[in-house]
Amino acid sequence: MITTLRSLVQRVAEAETVEQSMTVLVQQTRFAMNTDCCSLYLVDGEGLILKASDGLAPQAVGRAKLQPGEGIVGMVMRREEPINLADAPSHPSFKRLPEVEEDDFKSFLATPITHRSKVLGVLVVQQKVARQFNEDEEAFLVTLASQLVPELRESQQSTTLSQSGPRRWSAQVASTGIADATILLARPRLSLEQPETKGQGEEKEWLRLERALLATQDEMASLSSRLSGDLETQISAIFDIYQYLIADPVMQTDLMQGCDQGWSAETVVSKVFINYIARFEAMTDHYLKERASDLKDLGERILGQLSRPGQPGKAPKQPVILVAKEITATMLAEVPRDKLAGIVSVEGGSSSHAAILARAMSIPALFGVEGLPMIAVADKRAIVDAVRGQLLIEPTETVAQEFLRFQSFLAEKDAKFEKGLSRPSYCQDGQHIQLMINAGLVAEGEQVDKESVAGIGLYRSETLYMIQDHFPTEQTQERAYGRILKALGDKPVTVRTLDIGGDKPLSYFPIREENPFLGWRGIRLTLDHPELFLVQVKAMQRANIGCGNLRILLPMVSSVDEVKQAKRLIEQARIELQEEFEQAVPPVAIGVMIEVPAVIYLLPQLAKLVDFYSVGSNDLTQYLLAVDRNNAQVADRFDHYHPAVIAALAQIVANNHDAKSLSVCGEIAGEPEGALILLALGYQELSMNRPSLGRIHHLVRHLNYGDLAQLKVQLLQAETSAQVVELAQNWMHQLGLQELYQVD
Repeated sequence: MITTLRSLVQRVAEAETVEQSMTVLVQQTRFAMNTDCCSLYLVDGEGLILKASDGLAPQAVGRAKLQPGEGIVGMVMRREEPINLADAPSHPSFKRLPEVEEDDFKSFLATPITHRSKVLGVLVVQQKVARQFNEDEEAFLVTLASQLVPELRESQQSTTLSQSGPRRWSAQVASTGIADATILLARPRLSLEQPETKGQGEEKEWLRLERALLATQDEMASLSSRLSGDLETQISAIFDIYQYLIADPVMQTDLMQGCDQGWSAETVVSKVFINYIARFEAMTDHYLKERASDLKDLGERILGQLSRPGQPGKAPKQPVILVAKEITATMLAEVPRDKLAGIVSVEGGSSSHAAILARAMSIPALFGVEGLPMIAVADKRAIVDAVRGQLLIEPTETVAQEFLRFQSFLAEKDAKFEKGLSRPSYCQDGQHIQLMINAGLVAEGEQVDKESVAGIGLYRSETLYMIQDHFPTEQTQERAYGRILKALGDKPVTVRTLDIGGDKPLSYFPIREENPFLGWRGIRLTLDHPELFLVQVKAMQRANIGCGNLRILLPMVSSVDEVKQAKRLIEQARIELQEEFEQAVPPVAIGVMIEVPAVIYLLPQLAKLVDFYSVGSNDLTQYLLAVDRNNAQVADRFDHYHPAVIAALAQIVANNHDAKSLSVCGEIAGEPEGALILLALGYQELSMNRPSLGRIHHLVRHLNYGDLAQLKVQLLQAETSAQVVELAQNWMHQLGLQELYQVD
């Protein structure tokens, strides 16, 4: 059965159009199960429509419809379970549709096709002879239906493109903002699988190839400088590998020999690069194995230069929304910044190079747009709503005007809140609340007006590692940390030590685990690699000489012993610096991230070892609720307003008997409802992404901190997250602050 299923699903997936895939499905299912008829009904609005059939009247396809719960097929949709009948026409729920011509069929087996608790359609098989389908047949159909979800979701998405009104796709917000522009599909590359052709002379072919190599080298240098001019010099490291490969003498020799053998330049590139890629993919060294993708990208770029010499691709004349199956950093660089209105990546996540660059460049970006029919949306007008996480295709003019007003509305509110940042962040009863920002790229810190923030509550040092193709040297790290420390003056800068693993992999240090979020990540990894940890904490402390505002934060801590080990290494690095400089190097403040629930109960013991705590509410929520926030199947269950999360946040404050500095640096701190809840629970230090700062500052200045004790009592009695949010919003409404949480 498994072989038959696999073959059937593969044939459906290989169909060139949605209509063909559905036709293949019913034909192959009828053949595999040896039935007289197979039909596919898909959800259309609230009801069902016959989309494909092998056995029913062809003219009924696309026309026959059933209302919710109507007929046996509708009953399958309503019950969300299979129905197996020996004589369907005799069933009281049988609905005769004259146009489908199914009077001759007796036996009936149908199963719902479900995705995330939502029925997408119903798959039906029928036979003329009256009989009960056996268990194996029922198991086959149910299993098949479970395998069809990706194809059917794409077919439904494609179908919506022919309907009236704007079409919407939900997605993950990687960089906030609104964009309204025409979709530009990332330029397709020429495949390395080129047919073998003879050249027009070895000298002529080598000259063509040499020009293509130089043009590709110039193109990569141009892309690198275009990005690094906007951001920071480390960005260019993403492109360095291409420069090294082009200049490699061994590769140049192999290419030249191919031309000497009489092949065309295109064939030479195809042969050499396919051979190199195969050799690299076969290597056991993970770093070298990862370079195969770089070789493929480079080979395709050289072929592009051969097919269109000196034409790296026309830059768009009007702003565009760049769409690709997986957006890469080089794709971003190929579009001039003033023409790049937004980014949409069907695959990928918020930790990719492209997402990091999008945030640093303030480009609205959506990632994980599941089921988007890319070819069908090419050159169409779209709106990227990277506030609520939606992509709209071909919006009506009315909808577009609404978004224009929405964009202006958000800009006006943000401008209003930004003006207030010149005032100190005190509540009306005099309580001071420290508002800090989270940062990942040096540029984010350097662009901040240090007078408007209390400091940087979280600097994600892993970003520096992610934009490189190798571990950054101590000197590279020192320069990066030094710039951010100096940019903030006397304001504290909390630098988190390397936190890779989970959703933050490094291409040159792959970690393959069945459950990475519970695996080798954060402090666990760096303590197992003290050579990496020592280089980093030494670079931090070296950069801090003359600044004195560094704080070191340890991620993913779950035991007291981990903190003791980390402190020994930090102290070792400090002593080595003292010996090097022959002068005193003062110790720095050391803190622990509270994200593993176990640490909540270790705060009294940790108080003897550390100077401050920082709550990573994103991971804390993930671990408390056992929800992988990057898993699309359960992402809707990730909820930092869950009553258990609120109770845990309150417990942290209660367990901080020594009154250590205690901040929250997760997403909840940058949301008005979340910030209010945190203040009510007793937190007085919040760190957030820069765009949220003005809004939360406005909230703080309109509160009486002492009055929030009453809200805390109510929050800890709430039974659902909806009640938690409602309590916070009602409180803000009473203070006339509803504009903080209303975005429509």
